Amino acid sequence: MKKTRLAAAAAAAVVSASVLALSAGAYNAYIGLQTQTYSFRNAWTEASYGKETPYFNGWIVWGDGDNPEETFPDYEDNFDYDINGYVLPASYTDASFDADGTYTVKAEGIDWALKGETDFNLVFVSTDLPANAGLTISDVSVAVDGTVVKTVDSYTYDETAEYIEIDLANIWNPDVGAWGLAFPSDSVAISFTVAGLSTGAADAAAAPATGDVAAATDSSKGSPDTGIADVAAIAGLGLVAAGAIVVTRKRK
Repeated sequence: MKKTRLAAAAAAAVVSASVLALSAGAYNAYIGLQTQTYSFRNAWTEASYGKETPYFNGWIVWGDGDNPEETFPDYEDNFDYDINGYVLPASYTDASFDADGTYTVKAEGIDWALKGETDFNLVFVSTDLPANAGLTISDVSVAVDGTVVKTVDSYTYDETAEYIEIDLANIWNPDVGAWGLAFPSDSVAISFTVAGLSTGAADAAAAPATGDVAAATDSSKGSPDTGIADVAAIAGLGLVAAGAIVVTRKRK
């Protein structure tokens, strides 16, 4: 049995480039998703798969049965024994900004229906905008395969949370509810407008976006506690339309 990994230096180089790309703005927003079979990208704060891990720019898919590494032979090289799952290619467009405006996050380049998925448990945007700064989120729109399928003129978020999260689907939170919309074959994009940054209240309220990040969300397989904020979320750093950082272990 032989196990190999993506070269650490190469992974570090990709992470460094991502950090430089996203540090230009004071705040960041990241798209998050989880399918009905628990394939996912988690929230940036999540300890196991979030921004501080090598998995955040990948699409995590669980294997099945006694030999999960053989579930998807075409992706044998993408199986990671540390997580007992696959880290598949994905392209995420995440937003970095320091002023009021309209921003878009997007997920594409994903093998969406690999496990026969047809629906989402979770669709959301996780941000490092402080929730207690009195910011306004509005004009939220969701596009699937380039077509807008949902719009929300005025969005209310949980001001008792640490960071603003924009929840579009959460089957564990009745206040958010199920997705109930088209499932992608190509892409999912979420646009939203932020207002209030010009007052400086967000800067005053903001906690550091790096360092000791709270494990606020958890994407444990099959857990009824998998959600966002008060339920728990899906789960990196990414350049605009960044490629996945794939950490793999191959068995021969």
